[in-house]
Amino acid sequence: MTTRLVDPYRDQIIKKNVYTNAKKRTVHGRIVAVLDLTLDKRRLQLIPTPSRAVLAHDIHELLLTDEMEATFGAEVNRIAVIGFAEFTHGGVIATEDPVVIGGREVGWIAGFDETHAPNHLNVVIKAPTKRSGVELGIEVEEKLRIGRSGEGGEAVSEIEAKMVKLGYALPAVAKPVASYIPAIRSGNHVITSGQINFVDGQLTRTGQVGGTLTLEDGCECARVAALNCLAAVKSVIGDLDLVRQVVRVTGFVNSAPGFQDQAKVLNGASDFLLQIFGERGRHTRAAIGTSALPLGAPVEIDLVVEV
Repeated sequence: MTTRLVDPYRDQIIKKNVYTNAKKRTVHGRIVAVLDLTLDKRRLQLIPTPSRAVLAHDIHELLLTDEMEATFGAEVNRIAVIGFAEFTHGGVIATEDPVVIGGREVGWIAGFDETHAPNHLNVVIKAPTKRSGVELGIEVEEKLRIGRSGEGGEAVSEIEAKMVKLGYALPAVAKPVASYIPAIRSGNHVITSGQINFVDGQLTRTGQVGGTLTLEDGCECARVAALNCLAAVKSVIGDLDLVRQVVRVTGFVNSAPGFQDQAKVLNGASDFLLQIFGERGRHTRAAIGTSALPLGAPVEIDLVVEV
């Protein structure tokens, strides 16, 4: 005699998504294949459970549907294939978890299909518009994140964890002092506005380097400005681990007459970025001397990164 195991979801013992208010760490991965396929009569039968555990190095398929009512246990017909992702951090993914690829939120988990098990799982994502990976402009090696940012127990960004270990805390984005935004994404690049040495809304120092301020003071201000640049970058892409390369640093130094060590001042920013990103932090640069900067700041820096 065979005894059938009880599945609390399949047998309707549990009828709701118990993960709605759960605390769990965010799951991370990367895109390993991008596809261009759409189907209107796929007839995927989502499993009756709202979650699935994934292991580090698992590879699963990502599908997108515009059937916004789709949830665990439902049938899904209209789908587009995003591609395949390798999970670099294991964990639990669940219905209604947001899905972010390359810093862009592409939708929310609808459920899971086991058509191709045990080879791989179909992770079905819902969004208002059904688009394939190619149509979304997704690239191989882009970072994947599933789960709410700031969720309890979240796996911390590797870059931010490194910053904390080195004694740096990523600040809130500095409030613009005029008509501009802190940063903007254009294609695969994020460009920041000029950032100065604000900490908690106040300048750490004011004045001219080589006059009232020493070279060391200038280097410190450059490092703080670079930290504010990273906060601006994160406000656009959500995760500093997504930075593939620091491309360009442009720095302006409020210089006393005759001061010619602007490049040494900017080393405060450049060395900081190399310390945080390693080889990904190696960049091109311009160091420019000027007679004044906004609010009397000693240094202003802007940043271009590739994501």
